[in-house]
This record gives sequence, C-alpha cells and structure tokens, in this order.
Amino acid sequence: MKVLLVSTNNLSDNGISTFIINNAKLLAKKQNVHVDILAPNEVEKDITNDLKNNKVNVFEIHDRNSNPKQYFKRLVSLLKKEKYDVIHVNGSSNIMSIELVAAFFARVKVRIAHSHNTVTEHERLHKLLHVPFNMFVNCRVACNEAAGKWLFNNKPFTVIDNGIFLDNYRFNTTVRVRMRKQLGLNDDDILLGHVGGFNEQKNQAFMLNVMKDLDSKYKLILVGQGDLFDQVKKRTEEMNLGDRVIFTGSVHNVPDYLSAMDVFVLPSRFEGQPFVVVEASANGLPIILSDKISRESNLTGKLEFVSLDSKTWVEAIEKEDLPSRDDESDDNIKRLAAKGYDAVKNADDLYNLYAEKLKR
Repeated sequence: MKVLLVSTNNLSDNGISTFIINNAKLLAKKQNVHVDILAPNEVEKDITNDLKNNKVNVFEIHDRNSNPKQYFKRLVSLLKKEKYDVIHVNGSSNIMSIELVAAFFARVKVRIAHSHNTVTEHERLHKLLHVPFNMFVNCRVACNEAAGKWLFNNKPFTVIDNGIFLDNYRFNTTVRVRMRKQLGLNDDDILLGHVGGFNEQKNQAFMLNVMKDLDSKYKLILVGQGDLFDQVKKRTEEMNLGDRVIFTGSVHNVPDYLSAMDVFVLPSRFEGQPFVVVEASANGLPIILSDKISRESNLTGKLEFVSLDSKTWVEAIEKEDLPSRDDESDDNIKRLAAKGYDAVKNADDLYNLYAEKLKR
C-alpha cells in the first residue's frame, strides 16, 4: 500500500501537521506500507530528518496559493510517477479539490478529504468549488462530527480522532521547575499559556487586552510562529506588556512548556478539534477557551468555554482553581485514552480505512 499524506497548510508546528507527522511515522512501521508526505512549504530540516529516520519521505511543491496551476501540474506529475494507492488530503474546505482532481487524473484509487475545521477563511472560493469537490472525493474523513457536518453536509463520513502520544504530554514536576527558572518566573507568578500559529483564527492579540486588566502576578507565554507574530509582538510593546508576555517562536518541546504553565488559554475565532486542547488536557492544565470552538473538544468534561469578551475572560481566569497537576494529568490521560485519543489507535483506524477502501 502506497500512501501520500497531503498538508494544504504549511507543514510546521501546528495541529494538522501533528496529525500528519504522527500518523506517517506510525503507518510507516506497518508491513507493506510506504508513506510519503506532501507539503506546500519549505519544511524545516529537523522535521524532514526526523521523518526520514522513520522511513517517511517529504515532497515539497510550493506556490499552492500563489500559483495553483503550476502546483496542480507538478502534483499530477508526482502522483503519476510515484503511483500512489491512497491520497489523504488534510484541510478545511472545498479547496482540497485541487489535490482531489489531480489525484483523479493520476488514477489514484482512494481520494480522501479530511476536514479539520468548522469554517474557512476563503468562503467564496470554497462555495465555487463545491461541485468539483464532491465529484472527485470518494472518501470523507473528519476530526469530529462538527467538522464533518460542516464540510460534507448530509454525506457520510468517518471520524478519526486527533490522537496524540499521551505519555509524551504527561505533567513533569522536574521539567516544570527547570522551565520556569529558564523563563525567569517567580514561584508566585501564574503563567497563562497558548500554543499555536500566529494568525487571525488563533486570535492571540485578544489575550493582550485580558492581560491589561489582570494583576501583574499573571504572565503570558505565547508559543509558536506565524504571519502575525511581529504584529502581536509590536502591540505588546505598545501596551507596555513587554515584561509580562513571553514569545518563544517555533519550538519542538511543547510538552516542556505545557508543564511550565498554570492555565491554558485558547481565544480562537473558530476551531474544529484543536490538537493543542488534547495536549494541554493530557498535561493536566485547567483550560479556558473561546465559545467559538466546537463543544466536542470537551473530552474530559472539564473545559470552560467563554465568550470573546475580555472582562469575562478576566473573571474566568481569576476564579480558576489550580489543581494537583500530577493527579489531574493522570486522570485526564485515562479519560482521553478511553475516548480513543491515542495516536497508535488512530493510525490503526486509518490503516483499516485505507485497506477497506482499496478492496472496493
């Protein structure tokens, strides 16, 4: 079985990339399975090297957004040359038609569209591509019910949970002490944390208004990189919050930063099933998130959904109880595993789905 996992967004430190990378590594360990990844960006060397060590090749075809015709032609050429049995396209809209049509012309038997969100930033193009999308997709997958119903409407789809390597995210007291010292935090400081790419969806700038109304003992760490990174950083300085907000840029040890945090915050304007909520839950963190995020994210039954009003967020943060993290992490990992949010199980589910579709 030869599989191409496609990322329609940059392959980097984001949720969809986590899904693709984790599953590629696990699928590559199965007998008679060859897995490649296609990315629309120049992928960092440490990611490509890690994947290569796990017998996963990474192909790059740039200009998906700026020159879709050129992207399409090069993709058809790649698909014909490599002769894949399955193409698994990961995105959030009908714009995945680009890959699905290319796969059809290259005679790829199984053409999967995987919905990871409940809205798109390109609504007009999404509507225009409704017909070709439904014409060329022959397998529909979603991260949860909400994401599936949003993209596929009344057509049947399979839910594959956003599983993680749960033990990798378990709370670690030793790591917490080391990281907080490294970040220059005092014992009394309460560290609010966020992990995600800097863009309109993730809405990091909202947290600056919240910080302005919180006591100085509250600090904020923003983990990640992205188009709006410099803009948010500049706004932080303009609001005189430079000594209370930490910017890490892109990192590859997210679990260490989670252990250093006290409360996880996610003020997204929209989200389907954020990977980072699963990760923060496994770490035992209290989580406050926007009410624009799918309620299916509440896998532990402990999340607090709050409207995007800074005063409401201040009140929610100030009243938050800080649990015993070791106990909370253990309990949450059991709950997540019981609900199937384990990366190994998810890879098995994917393999079985591929095999089933190839038999038809």
